[in-house]
Amino acid sequence: MTKPPGRWAAVPRFPLTKAIRKAFPLAATKRGIRKPEIVSEQLCDDILTRISPYLLRNRPVDILDLWPGAGLWSSKVNDFLRPRRHVLIEPHQGYRPLLEPLAQSRPGYDLQFMDISAIQDWPSLMSKHLPEQSAANRDESGALARNDTLLVLANPPPSATKNNHYTPARWWTAFMESCLRQTGIHTYGSVRLLMTLPLLDVQAILPHNITDRKRPAIMAEDVAQHAFAVASSKDTTNYWTTYKWWDQLVDNAARVARKTAEAKVVTPEGREYPPLTLAPESPDPGTKPAPYTPRANTAGHDRIMELIMLEPSFADPSGPHKRARNGRVLRSNQEATRAWIMLNEDNRHTFMRRQLLDLLEQIAKLNQALSRAAADPSTDPSTLRSTQEEIATLQTTYAKQCSETHYKALKQFPGLCDDWRASSPGGNPDNAVLLWERRPFEPLLIQPDELFPRESDRTMVYFEADPNACAARKLHELPPGDRDAPLECSEALTLTLGSRNHMTVPELLDVILPGRPVNDIVRAVPSLAMFANRTLKPDFDTLPKTVHGSPSDMAAGKKPDPALCFQENLDYDLSDVRVRALSTETLWDLFIEYQKSDRKLSPVQLNRLLGGTLTSFKSGEYRESPTKFH
Repeated sequence: MTKPPGRWAAVPRFPLTKAIRKAFPLAATKRGIRKPEIVSEQLCDDILTRISPYLLRNRPVDILDLWPGAGLWSSKVNDFLRPRRHVLIEPHQGYRPLLEPLAQSRPGYDLQFMDISAIQDWPSLMSKHLPEQSAANRDESGALARNDTLLVLANPPPSATKNNHYTPARWWTAFMESCLRQTGIHTYGSVRLLMTLPLLDVQAILPHNITDRKRPAIMAEDVAQHAFAVASSKDTTNYWTTYKWWDQLVDNAARVARKTAEAKVVTPEGREYPPLTLAPESPDPGTKPAPYTPRANTAGHDRIMELIMLEPSFADPSGPHKRARNGRVLRSNQEATRAWIMLNEDNRHTFMRRQLLDLLEQIAKLNQALSRAAADPSTDPSTLRSTQEEIATLQTTYAKQCSETHYKALKQFPGLCDDWRASSPGGNPDNAVLLWERRPFEPLLIQPDELFPRESDRTMVYFEADPNACAARKLHELPPGDRDAPLECSEALTLTLGSRNHMTVPELLDVILPGRPVNDIVRAVPSLAMFANRTLKPDFDTLPKTVHGSPSDMAAGKKPDPALCFQENLDYDLSDVRVRALSTETLWDLFIEYQKSDRKLSPVQLNRLLGGTLTSFKSGEYRESPTKFH
C-alpha cells in the first residue's frame, strides 16, 4: 500500500512548493512556515478574474503588501495591475530567498524586512516608501473619505502560541477601526483590502450566524460597502449551520444565485463551492417519534451515521435480526445505539424549536397587523382589541410551550430566534444584518493541494469602504468635539458582546440611557419598533395616530410603514430583544442618543457597567506605576 504524501511534501505540479521546502529546512519547517501559501497560479488567475470589476473600477496605482510570504500572489497582482509602486513588507527572514528575486524583477518593487506589529506611524512609512501617497489622494465627496490609489494586500499568520491573542481577526478589527477614524493606513482616506486568513477567523469577521457576530464583524458592518469572501477552502464541519434554519439557508442561497446570474458572474469548472446538504433521516424514529425536520448536515452528522451503520439492524433493516418478545429488534452494537439516540434527539429538538418559532412568527405578524390597523383612522377599536387579545393568547401558549420544552432543546433557541430576526429585518432580506447574507456570489473553491502545506485552510476576503457608511455619516453630522462619546459607546459595547452575547436591549438602555421611557427611546430610534411587542395604550382611541419614521426616510419622502415605525397610540416592549440582532444603523442611533443625553461616562466605566472586561492596554493601567506596600 502506497503511503500518501505528507502535508509538508512538495507537490510536483506546483514548483513553488519545492522552493518553499528549500527555503525552510525540514527540521525548521513546522516552526518556520506558520501560514499556508497559495502555490497555484491558476487559483490566482481565477481570483483576479472574479475580483477584477472591483479593482479596475478605480484602478489602484500603489500596493502595500503585508506578509507577502512566498510571493506568488503578490507577483500575480502586480502583473494584473501594473502599479507604480509595490512595497513588500515581510517580517520573516526565511522568505528572503523567495522574495528578493521577485523584488529585483521589476523596478516598482520595494522589499522591506521588518516587524509589522511594531509599526506605529504608518503615514511616516508611506511618506518614505510610497511618497505619492498624500492628502491630495483624498476623495471627500462622502462622509468617509476614500483613497482609491492604494490597495493593501495582507496575509497575516495565525497566532504562534495560544498565549498570543493577536489573531488575523484582531488585525482586521484594527484595520476597520482605523478606517472609521481615518488614521494609520487610512490617513489619506479609506483604502481597499484583499486579505487571506483562516476559516476560523473568517467566522469572526464575516459570521454566518448572529451568534458569532461580535466586535470584528460589527466594525466591518460600520464602514463596509463590500466585504465578502472571494475564494475559500471547503468548510468540512459546517457547525455554524446549527444556528440557522434550513429554509433561511435555502432562500439565501437562491437569492445569491440570482444576484450572480444577473451580474453574469461565471464560475470556472472545479471552482463551484459545494452547497449545503440535508442532515440524514434516522433509520428508526424510536419511542419518541417526531416528524423529520430539515436542517443542514454537519461533520457531526457524518460521524453519527458512520457509527449507526455499524449496527447490522440499521445497515440491513430487511435482514434476519434477533427480536424481543414484543417484536422490537435487539441492538447488538452499543456505540451505534447511542449514535442513533443522538440523531433522533437532534431531530426531535429541532422539531420543538421549529414549533416555537412558528408561534413567534405568528406573534410578529399580528404585531405588524396591530400597528398598521392602529394607524388607520377607519379601523374599528373592537378590531384592535381583538388583535391584541389574540397576541396575548399566543404569548401565553408560547410561554407554556417553552416551559414544557427540554432545556437542551431551548439552549440554541435564542440564537436561532435572533438569526431569524436579523436575516430579514422588516421583511426585507436585502437589509440583512450580516454581511455574509448580502454576499454578491459564493466564493471560489480552493482545492486542498493549492495551498502549502497541505491540509490547510484559507479564505481570501475583499473589503471596500462605503463613502456614506452609516457610522461615518452619523459622526459627520456631529461637531468634532461631540464625536468621542458615540465612538466610546460603540467601542465599549462591541468589546462587551464577546462575553455578554445574550445582552438584551433593556440591559443596554439601563446603562446608556437610564430612566428614559422605552416609548421615548423608540420614538427617537424608530427602527427598534420592528422587533418590539406592541400593546394598545389605555386611551389609544383618543390619541393621535401619527406615525414617526426615521428622519432619513422622512426627508426622502418615503411613506412610513407603521409596522416599522413609532406610533403615539401604542406601547412598546423590547424585553425579549437582544442587542446582537440590531443593525449597525440602529446601534449608532442609540449611540447618538447617548451623546445627546447628560449621561457621560468614561470608556472604562461604560465597559464595566456593560459587564465587559478590558486589557491593561485598553484600560490604561499599563501606564500606572505599581502600588508599593512597603
